[in-house]
Amino acid sequence: MRIAELERKHGGFYVPTAVIKVGGEDVLRDLYLAVSEVSVDLKEKAAARFSFTVASAFDWEAGEFLATRAKKRVDLLEQFAFGRKVEVGLGYGDPAKLGQPMLTGVLTEITTDFATGSTPTLTVSGYDDLYPLTVGKNTRHWENKPDSAAVQDVAGIGGVATDVRPTSPVKLTIDQNNLSDMAFVGELAERNGATFYHRNRKLYFGRRRNDASDIVELDWGQGLLSFRPEANLARQVAEVQVHGWSAAKGEVVLGRARRGEESGRDARKKSGGERVVTALSSTPVLHLRAAVHTQEEADARAKAVLEERGQDFVTGSGESIGVPEILPDTNVALGGLGRAFSRTYYVSAANHRLDANGYHTTFTVQEATI
Repeated sequence: MRIAELERKHGGFYVPTAVIKVGGEDVLRDLYLAVSEVSVDLKEKAAARFSFTVASAFDWEAGEFLATRAKKRVDLLEQFAFGRKVEVGLGYGDPAKLGQPMLTGVLTEITTDFATGSTPTLTVSGYDDLYPLTVGKNTRHWENKPDSAAVQDVAGIGGVATDVRPTSPVKLTIDQNNLSDMAFVGELAERNGATFYHRNRKLYFGRRRNDASDIVELDWGQGLLSFRPEANLARQVAEVQVHGWSAAKGEVVLGRARRGEESGRDARKKSGGERVVTALSSTPVLHLRAAVHTQEEADARAKAVLEERGQDFVTGSGESIGVPEILPDTNVALGGLGRAFSRTYYVSAANHRLDANGYHTTFTVQEATI
């Protein structure tokens, strides 16, 4: 979607708006509070974070943070109680037409500042619905299950709805050893070359969508305000070899993944693995020992490591006008950046912020080729 199409869709970007619901009540339209800024920080493989700041809610006579609901006074510290469900949406135009919230989560933090000569503000923060997976540590065991089954079970215990894509192969054993559920899901994602995040009220766990079509096209000076790319050979290798042992067969298993096998790559350009071979006039190989027991498992682990390193070859950070479509695990096409850097990038993180300076989106990208 080019900038002209985005402009038509979002009413010329003239009226940025936010919907913030706490405990089912709209902070702006039900409680009539003045929100000076709102931020939604989205990342893959992590719980997303939100924050919003309420201005002019301190009642000097009562000495409390108060709001009005149906002509009745409401204590905001009770309204913004820990554990309250929160929904945050950002976009343009009619708030009723924003659609799905950008984030659904739970309130975990309240901050204020009583400074001489100023009116206290109240900042409310928290995390998306993956927050329960970050609390505490657990030890669990599975037998003859794929990793996706373990993710499904862990999320279900945490009360998180899921969109988990099946993984293979079936593992003889899967162990969670004194890890938080979030760290454990992260381990499973890493060894399967997968990603995960919370969106549309569900935990998505599956392959990256780095080969999907771009959702938006932005040119420098036309929607794209700034962009800082970097190409770095530091972590690039030509081949990954994973060494394991098959107890069933009593023999070594060796998994391999080689340069050129990276997913989502531009066939017209070269990957970091290909570039490092040219730069060094040799073929650097990364050898790893891992608890893999079958050829399929060893090959999958090698492919996951190659993918993870390959995505670190080209990285960058950018800022654009507020574009709610820019989310982790999507692709954006950036132009006006010269032959090398004008291309489609995979988005790994995005921050959406609405404040006195308007609505802006900052984002982090990755790419395997240049």
